[in-house]
Order: sequence, then C-alpha cells, then structure tokens
Amino acid sequence: MLIWHLFKSPSAFLTDPWGFARNQTGHVLIVGFLPVLLLGPWAALPAIGLYAIWEAAQWRFYGATPSDGLEDLAYVTGGVLAALWWPVLIVLAFMLASGVQYRRELRG
Repeated sequence: MLIWHLFKSPSAFLTDPWGFARNQTGHVLIVGFLPVLLLGPWAALPAIGLYAIWEAAQWRFYGATPSDGLEDLAYVTGGVLAALWWPVLIVLAFMLASGVQYRRELRG
C-alpha cells in the first residue's frame, strides 16, 4: 500500500532537503543499484526503461512535474551505472549535495 500511496503523490521535496536526500538515495539504491547488483548487467536497461514508464505515468495521471520525473530518472540511472562502475557514486554524491543545498536555500 505504501508504494501505491507514493505513486499517487509525487513530490520534488522542494522545502524538505532531508526528505529529498532520503528519496533520491532510495531511487539510487533500491530502484537502480540493487536490481543490477542482484540480477546482473542485463537488468540495467530494463530497470531504467521500466522506471521511465513509472515516471511518465506519474506525470500523466497524478500531476507530477516533468522536472521531478527527470531528476528521479537521473538518480535511478546513476544507481544502475554505479552498480556497473562504482566511481559513478562520486557524481551521485555531488548531485545529491547540490539538490540538498538547493532545497536548503529555497527553505530560507
């Protein structure tokens, strides 16, 4: 039930920096990294493709913004790539730090 609730309530966490950090860390680890780690490299493109469909459905049916969907998809793709080549984690860390700082600035 939690997944369905999350699907129906997309959020970019614009005023919640730590919610954003938890959300994107989940995208990286659970949706991107873990499937490729457990199933192997052949799962990389299906993981990205299925997640892109998920984000498109959120945009179409539940009012998600395209920018939030693209950002989430970038983190999922980063997680997939990190499972294949660990230095990608460095890029993801900078992306995450940038997103957290941006939201801290918005919050004031």
